[in-house]
Amino acid sequence: MHPRRRATLSLLACAAVAPSTARAQGASDPIVQPGEPTPAAFLKRAFEMRDLALRNGDQGYGAVVVRDGRIVGQAPSRTVTATDPTAHAEIEAIRDAARRLRTRDLSGAILYSSFRPCSICETAAHWANVARLVHGEAGTDAGAPRTPRY
Repeated sequence: MHPRRRATLSLLACAAVAPSTARAQGASDPIVQPGEPTPAAFLKRAFEMRDLALRNGDQGYGAVVVRDGRIVGQAPSRTVTATDPTAHAEIEAIRDAARRLRTRDLSGAILYSSFRPCSICETAAHWANVARLVHGEAGTDAGAPRTPRY
């Protein structure tokens, strides 16, 4: 069998598994930490995730979760490539951090994203106990995540 065809079949087999299972396979990959653990460096990584999303043909959003000065989760948007309307970069980064840390409690973490998180992402950050949201090129501190008021 041709190597390209074998790779395609392998990808299709992964896609046949639940989407979160296919994504979880990458969670064991080590995260390369920035040289200096600064807010600017973490925002830069969120924008690198955004660029990755664009290169992959997805929407231009990226996010990282930082706790104790280390990136513990990161992700580009996957809403298009995973055909999953909930695969926003922020939610994917929260999922990645939860898998890596083996807990849903991200108390003390800061979510850095390339753009202001939508209400769904902000609510997910709230329920994960993320302490603060920082977004955009200017590094706007949006404070603690809140759930929408109805």
